[in-house]
Amino acid sequence: MTGEKFRMKKWISVEKRSDYIAAYTRFGSISIDKYGRTLDKWWKYSRNRIEGHSLRIRIWKFSVDIDTPGKSYVELTGCPDYSLGWILDEFDSSFNDIAIASLKYHQSYSVCYCDPERFAKYQDLIDRLGEPGPRFTDEEMAILHPPGWTLEDELEPLPGGGALLKPSPPEKKAVFAAYRERETEHHRRIQQARHDFVDIMPQLWS
Repeated sequence: MTGEKFRMKKWISVEKRSDYIAAYTRFGSISIDKYGRTLDKWWKYSRNRIEGHSLRIRIWKFSVDIDTPGKSYVELTGCPDYSLGWILDEFDSSFNDIAIASLKYHQSYSVCYCDPERFAKYQDLIDRLGEPGPRFTDEEMAILHPPGWTLEDELEPLPGGGALLKPSPPEKKAVFAAYRERETEHHRRIQQARHDFVDIMPQLWS
């Protein structure tokens, strides 16, 4: 039983067969079948791949199964719950999050086994796609915003009102130039990680 089974529009659904009856709700399910005698213990507890709980109890010749819904794939992987409309409109800004979520899913939650070598390959891509963008260092911020700095320090008032932005002094220009260089290198690494992700996309199925 998967968590998706419980994501239903109706509050309850009943399924009957000659040897089986089950009731499904949004909060879990309970089923009874005639295979209790096949169980080697009178009860068994387990958790499934999507972290749902399952309790099987043997009562005479019957088996009673109680299941709770697992987490959605979005919850399991920590992916932002983007709508399809958002993805279509903001595909570039959504791409890394979706790629990382898919890699995490196929690492740990897919029905297909992820061997250690493949797990490591996926983790390398997760780390690279999730690399945070560059930031100004404390030393650079001390140059850009020294103690007592205010926004007015950057503005040149005009006689008739308003203001113009003052030209940056050489030390500030050097800080901005160094930051832009880091930003360019970060963009290059992210683009390469995206290309490498696309290369392994045929593996991401189950």
